[in-house]
Amino acid sequence: MNMYQKTSSLIRKLLLSKTARNTYLVFMGNMISAVFAFIFTVVLYRVISLSDFGYYSAIFSLFILVCDVSDVGIGASLARFLPSLKNNRDRFNTFIKTSFLYQSGIVLVLCFLILILSNFLAGNFFHNPSLTPLVRVITVGIFGLTILNFFSYILSAEERFVGASVLSALSSILRLIFLILIILLSFVNLTSVIWTQIASMILTAFVALAFIGTRFLKSSPSSKDFGELLKFSKFLGIARSLTAVSSRLDTLMLIAFTNSVETGIYATASRVISIYPLLAGSFTSVIAPRISGIATKNEFKDYLLKIILATLGLIVTILVLIVIANPFITILFGEKAKDSVGVFQLLLVSQIFFTASIPAVAVAIYYVKKPQILTINSVLQLIIVIVGNLIFIPRYGRMGPALSLILAFAATVFLTSYLSIYSLRRHHHEK
Repeated sequence: MNMYQKTSSLIRKLLLSKTARNTYLVFMGNMISAVFAFIFTVVLYRVISLSDFGYYSAIFSLFILVCDVSDVGIGASLARFLPSLKNNRDRFNTFIKTSFLYQSGIVLVLCFLILILSNFLAGNFFHNPSLTPLVRVITVGIFGLTILNFFSYILSAEERFVGASVLSALSSILRLIFLILIILLSFVNLTSVIWTQIASMILTAFVALAFIGTRFLKSSPSSKDFGELLKFSKFLGIARSLTAVSSRLDTLMLIAFTNSVETGIYATASRVISIYPLLAGSFTSVIAPRISGIATKNEFKDYLLKIILATLGLIVTILVLIVIANPFITILFGEKAKDSVGVFQLLLVSQIFFTASIPAVAVAIYYVKKPQILTINSVLQLIIVIVGNLIFIPRYGRMGPALSLILAFAATVFLTSYLSIYSLRRHHHEK
């Protein structure tokens, strides 16, 4: 077999493998979600002021930040433990019940903290005390989205990717429908827009519960499962929390140091590039169950090559968007969004490094099972983002957070890769 035939065979295997088919399903759901999210952002941008769009983006960043922090590594833990329990439904449901109680407790504590700090956040971060009721209201959505994510992780761990894709698409579709309704009713304001977000999350969470079923609620929690969950998730929880903070500090620090208009300009670009973290997360959720179960070195090498090729494909799309950034943004949002083009290009550069970390992250967490690698990188990333924003935002305004993200993602992708390779060599040597 010559090189051409070998390459063709590899490409066919890559495109038609079970992982590829599952990836297509998840990507399809997330692409539908992304399309409706794009439409939502474009429509919203055109019907509210740039200042209100800035406030909405900052509140939404706080919303997502708290949801991400509340995960505390539970999502990755479900992908790690549930596949091995599928043949024992009692143990399976017990583990879900234990995880569910843990997840619910964490998010309720965080929501309570938001309620207590609502006056402080509205006055000191958003510079608008009248936003206090909205800061309080988002706790309802935070709980709904966190539980929705929890159920989605279960579906992915069971490799029920059709259901996970439906949930991903449904929340965005409902949100757009609610936005169109308030436009038709001439009831568009910051409060009603926030409620469209909350309502879509709550309704989708109930649909997710219907997919999962309520049988797990009848099981008793297990202290042993909780111990295993805590042992595996503690480093991931720290890492995810730090990563969530560093990835959401851009909008929150920008509105704290500048104003809602500058934040609105930045957020326009930021909302568009959010598709890449979405796709990266979807891809990781697909490969997690498979890579966790790999037993041989040769199988690992073949699978890692597929992951790397898929990652390179995502990076190529980023490069294309950098080239066509100006017409892309102005066609979507109109001429008033031209100030967002430069920010958009810088954020795309940061996403090259972010996306490039997928193979190393997958190896670290799911193959060599060293989640502490992510904790180390998350600490470094958070330090770079905070220091970078403190330096760059006063000097470069809306460009500042994008520059910080480039430095943070570039530094962490190289460190993650180095530590993953080192751990991988030790892992294979021990075998």
